[in-house]
This record gives sequence, C-alpha cells and structure tokens, in this order.
Amino acid sequence: MKPTIMDVAARAGVSKATVSRVLNQNPQVKGEIRDRVLRAIEELGYRPSAIARNLATSRSNVIGLILPDITNPYFPFIARGIEDAAHQLGYSLFISNTDNDPKLEQDYINKMVEQQVGGIVLISSALDVAAVRQLTELKTPIVLCDRLIDGTPFDSVSIDNHKAAYEAVCYLISRGHKRIAHLAGPRNIQSSENRRAGYLSAMRDANLEPYISTGTFSFESGVELMGTVIDEFKPTALFASNDLLALGAMQEIIRRGMRIPEDIAVIGCDDILFGKMSRPQLSTISIPVYQMGVTAVQLLENQMTGGREGTVKKILEHKLIHRESCGW
Repeated sequence: MKPTIMDVAARAGVSKATVSRVLNQNPQVKGEIRDRVLRAIEELGYRPSAIARNLATSRSNVIGLILPDITNPYFPFIARGIEDAAHQLGYSLFISNTDNDPKLEQDYINKMVEQQVGGIVLISSALDVAAVRQLTELKTPIVLCDRLIDGTPFDSVSIDNHKAAYEAVCYLISRGHKRIAHLAGPRNIQSSENRRAGYLSAMRDANLEPYISTGTFSFESGVELMGTVIDEFKPTALFASNDLLALGAMQEIIRRGMRIPEDIAVIGCDDILFGKMSRPQLSTISIPVYQMGVTAVQLLENQMTGGREGTVKKILEHKLIHRESCGW
C-alpha cells in the first residue's frame, strides 16, 4: 500500500496540517520540524518526495521551454535536443507554445515562475521594453535559445545570423546573380533582423540594388509575398529568411510557370526536412538545431547548480548547403 500524508505525519510526529504546510512552503514552519517532515517523506517514499527534495535543495526538477510556433518544423528539433539533454540530467520538461504572441509568452513565463520551475529555456517571440525589464528582474534562471533579446543579461545560444545571411547572398552573387530579392521575417525578431542586415551588407558590398519584402515565418507568407516580388522586382535569385518562406516562394514561382533555378534561384535558412523533400531540393543555411537545444540545457544547468558566474553567449557554426534550387 502506498504511504499517505497521514503516514508521513505519524512518522514525523506532527499533524497532517503541518505536513501540508511544509509541502506548500509555508514560511511559518520551523526549520527543525520542516526537516523532520522532509525526512519522513523520503523514508516512506511518499509520492510528493520529488517536491520535498526541491524544498530541501531549493531546486526544481522541472525545466520550462517556451516555443514561438510548435507547428514550424524547425522548432521540434530544438525541443528534442532540449528534452534529451534535460532527461539525461534528471529533469522533466514543461513545454508551452506562444503562437508568436508576446502577451501569451509573458503569461507563460509568469506561470512557470509561479510553479517554481528550476529554469526556463526561452525562444522568444517579441517582448516590449516593459516585459524585458520584468524578465531581467526574475530570480528564475533563463537561457535564450535561437532568438536573442537585446538588453538582457541572460546566457544564450544561437548562430551568427548576420554572417549566415551574408554568406548566402554572396553565394548567389558568385553564381552571377545581380537581382537578388530577400523575403524577410518579422521586424520584431532579432534573428530576422540580423538576417535582413546580412542581406543588405552583402548587396551593398557588391554595389547591387536590394529589394526586401517582409512577412511572417510561414509557408503562406512566402506564397503571398513572392507574387509581388516577381511583379515589382523581377529577381533572378531569392534569399528567404527561413525555409518555410522559401518553400512558399518556390510554390508561387512554379505556379507562374517559371523554373527553379533557371529563372529564379532560391536559398533559404534553417535546413528543415521539407527542404530535402521539395522538388527541386532547397539550398539553405543549415543550423545545428539539436545541438542548440542541448547547449541551452547545459547552460541552464550551470546556472541552476551555481556552477559559475557571469554571462555566456554561445555561437554555434552554421553551414551553407548547396542543392538543386541554386543549380549545379
């Protein structure tokens, strides 16, 4: 028979109410009594023993993960890296999806803090100045993953998005393209902004005219934007801020009876599985998403265990992947 809270109370020589107060972290419980209750919980193997350990060590065995869009095939691979690393270190994972809604993101952060998670891996949508200020005041350890937030002191892991975009555009230029358009992601997301800046730097360095069309990081946005890009700019090549935008653009190019790469070469960024499945296969910037997730948990673990001081910003290496959409 499983032990009950009454068994714990009897073993510790206290009332049931006192055990409940210990489990609910009531500060009025004296230290010696609190220790006795926690010891009884451990000895009996009472079900909330994990909670008791957390109270005794001031550490939670739960890590929170906040994702901006679980339907985007890019993010589950980061989540898998986070989950595997968390499991290996003995942590459970609590996942929330914000649908790129800053208000929902803030709500989930607050709920995770209230539930006393040990730390949070945050892939942010876009928080306003007040929300960022509130974020920096939290005592809960936070690691930013993939998407960084200016003005915060948190550990982070990402790639050099400016450099990645610059290399992608220079690659197109090296293949003789001069009319290169850019499908950009949202202006309020730093990775999108850095890719936009990398595109502009490459075009400026080559003395080429830039053309940017801004949307969301979705397949539908790529379809919608590409029609206008073709009509207004008549590009021979396209750099898209992520692969879903690129794949949507490719659909619109083909729908119009144009050829890829003969009429318009296309390169994306992310290297999601669908890029390899498309026809033609999508050239892209490959991001080590699984390793990014693993690294985020390692950084969070260091904070949670007090293993070091100071801020760590990890930049992982990207890789340009050449496939059919840019020609052979």
